[in-house]
Amino acid sequence: MSTHETIQLVLLVLLLLAAAGWAITFWHKQKLKAALQKQTDNQQHMQSFMASMSHHLRTPLNGIMGYAEYIHSSSKEPMIHFTSKIILENSLEMLHLVNGMLDIHKIKEGQLQLAESEFDVYDLIESVRELHQPRATRLNLTLQLSTDQQTTLRMKADPYRLRQVLNNLVDNAIAYNRPQGQVTLQLSHDEAANCLTFTVIDTGLGIPQDVEKNLFTRPGDPASNFTLRRKEGAGLGLVLSHQLVQLMGGQLHYNTQAGVGSSFFFTLPLRKTETHTETATA
Repeated sequence: MSTHETIQLVLLVLLLLAAAGWAITFWHKQKLKAALQKQTDNQQHMQSFMASMSHHLRTPLNGIMGYAEYIHSSSKEPMIHFTSKIILENSLEMLHLVNGMLDIHKIKEGQLQLAESEFDVYDLIESVRELHQPRATRLNLTLQLSTDQQTTLRMKADPYRLRQVLNNLVDNAIAYNRPQGQVTLQLSHDEAANCLTFTVIDTGLGIPQDVEKNLFTRPGDPASNFTLRRKEGAGLGLVLSHQLVQLMGGQLHYNTQAGVGSSFFFTLPLRKTETHTETATA
């Protein structure tokens, strides 16, 4: 074979290799493009599914709750009064579950936006205490509010989401407490750092070590069924609360001791507009 023919053969091989390389690269790009398109389609499908599911669940739930509340308030028959109350409480629990699932999905997709406004902090935490007081009393628990705040403070944040977090924490503190136990909703104001710390303390059994590692990340984890064993629930409350606190610029922490109890706490910037000198009433 002459030198000229050898050069031609080498060039042909190089050309074939280049063509093969281009074909492989093109195939991989098309495959990646298809995978990305499929992922986008799946995300859109999931968003549509979640929105549709929440709508189709909320509509009948609101109807059930409305009729149950009407029967509960209008009937004098003890059994009907009791039964309608059970229906109302379970429907409300299911509605909270649906809302929690939808909120977690929105946060994951970056679609949950905070609606900030000015509000009175003390009024908000007092409303949380009042909401849970009947249940605490029924379970023979003491629910108290503790604050070092002697004046009415206004802050700028999302009051709905803040109340949602506190409701979740107080609800857990009541559910996992012991008979004749105590739950404390605590508010402390650090004027130097211009921030507020919210704490919910219970006198329950504490959190097992095998549960702690996934406490804020995996609701209803089969490997740590502490939540499912002690209370029939999906374990969404702490996961959602952790994510909501992060959205509000804080971090949810906890301390726990076996046989003594647990405390969950987070700090948020006050971002107050003004401080009034009215004395807060318990």
